[in-house]
Amino acid sequence: MTRRIPAGSGEKMQYLVHEYNDNTIRFVLQYPQPLDPDRMLAAVRLLTDSVDILHASFIPGRIGAAWEIHDTYDDADVFCHISDSPDPLKDAFDRALLPVTPQHKTKLHCTLITGYQDSALVLTLSHLCMDGSDGKYLLAKLAEAYRAVSADGSRAALTVKNGSRAAEQVYKGLPFLNRLRLLKDPRTGIKSVFPFPSSGSGEAVVLRRSIPADIMARAAGRAKSAGATVNDLLLTSCYHAFADTKGVDSHAPMSIMSMMDLRRHCPGQDTQGLCNLSGSLATALPHGVCPDFRQTLADIAAQTRRAKDDPLGGLYGMPLLHGSTRLFPLGFLMRVASRLYGSMSVGLTNLGRIDRDTLRMGDAVPTECWFGGPVKQKPGVQISVVSLGGVCTLGIWGYASEEDIPALQRMLDSIAAYVESYAAL
Repeated sequence: MTRRIPAGSGEKMQYLVHEYNDNTIRFVLQYPQPLDPDRMLAAVRLLTDSVDILHASFIPGRIGAAWEIHDTYDDADVFCHISDSPDPLKDAFDRALLPVTPQHKTKLHCTLITGYQDSALVLTLSHLCMDGSDGKYLLAKLAEAYRAVSADGSRAALTVKNGSRAAEQVYKGLPFLNRLRLLKDPRTGIKSVFPFPSSGSGEAVVLRRSIPADIMARAAGRAKSAGATVNDLLLTSCYHAFADTKGVDSHAPMSIMSMMDLRRHCPGQDTQGLCNLSGSLATALPHGVCPDFRQTLADIAAQTRRAKDDPLGGLYGMPLLHGSTRLFPLGFLMRVASRLYGSMSVGLTNLGRIDRDTLRMGDAVPTECWFGGPVKQKPGVQISVVSLGGVCTLGIWGYASEEDIPALQRMLDSIAAYVESYAAL
């Protein structure tokens, strides 16, 4: 008998924007030696089997939505091995552009690409049932499963958190008056649109740039002395890079959306199950960027500090969004989703640091790690950031035409250049 689980409000909210992005989170890693495909397949299946939602299809309905659990699935649903690649990392980025669809039997897929001396690993995950933080958690769990399979073979076991996925858990225990305070729109009212040179829809691409560990270390130390975080520094660099883009007025109001992990509101700073728990960390520059980069950094740091010090930080607007998924049919919400999503254009998502040893596969540790958010339709532009071993990697995953690519790459290069210049002050 087919088992079905009702979809939660956070899962429905993600599905509502599937026409504007592909609802997929991705990681690309490079390892200095070939990994074992049989062990990797066993590890992926061990991970997928650990939580019902990871071997399920998302079934939208006119009224509501549900997860259909699949007790059986094929190896190809979760794993692919490509051997003898002359450039595993290049092939990995091509594979990482492929989405995990709502209808697919599983909500994750792993591709292992082995070369003659190295390998690359791609892990794609459905954004419908998790956010970037839980994606990073599952990436580490995949490595743990690989190590367990290597040590214990068929007797390997894996424990993955498996409990409440309710997005409402972050505020349902608040006093009534505090919940009333959450009934306001967190958006700044400023829409910063990237000026794509081409009006065509383009094709799915990934653009990349990395910042060396020594530069990041110097820049982070300087930022800390100035009362700012690394995320503040990257966000400020993103503002200045956007202001430098051809077609952007650097003195006009601008706002770049970044995210706040709402697990800070949960007991133990984490959830019982996999879920989407990211809130907006809204910042704005009503008069554009300051002439001095350090002035802009001080302004952004003050704004993010106020948001983080607010006991309700990141929660504003959440009850309205979640309540709408319970009150209105999914078909109706699909028709109005464009109004909400249309207000979002330029954003930055930073997953922070990953300990290289948590991603160890056997005795191999990764030399590179790249994170990607959902592939966005134009005019959306999201900068996806993660750090491994001190190296900070930046990526844009989205639709672009040939004419658009140089402008997007210049923005990434400019973000890196601002960080490097700040480090050299």
